[in-house]
Amino acid sequence: MSNEKYLFLSDQWIAKAIELREEVEASYGDRIPEPPTEVRVNMTVTQIPHRDDLVGHIDTTGGSLTILEGALDEVDVAVTTDYITAAEFFAAGSPEEFMQALMPAIFAGRILIEGDLSELMPMMQQQASSPGDVPPEARAIGARIQAFTEI
Repeated sequence: MSNEKYLFLSDQWIAKAIELREEVEASYGDRIPEPPTEVRVNMTVTQIPHRDDLVGHIDTTGGSLTILEGALDEVDVAVTTDYITAAEFFAAGSPEEFMQALMPAIFAGRILIEGDLSELMPMMQQQASSPGDVPPEARAIGARIQAFTEI
């Protein structure tokens, strides 16, 4: 196992995260619960110190959670945040910690949401309330990604 670290949201970091996601999907995809809602979200991370702003998207309309670079033409929600806030959420130790930090960040203006936040809530609530439904090996992907992440 490599001890190599990659800057959070760098091209190398994204490639490694995609590699791990594909590994988990191939090995455990049939045991990972479907998302509780169909939603299409564009995400923009600004003020990244080592690259231009990053635009990506989440799409659950195919029955699984897909996260890729690039914007979708039609979305339910668009989310914009800065690099520091994105890194803080990435480093959250659990879905509960993520959820506890979300609303204060929104109210402080560190996360801008265009569209209906309620479209995202079922997916966030599933993450926080039923992690036991996901195989432990698949849940471990977060720790594996954190292990090669430098912020």
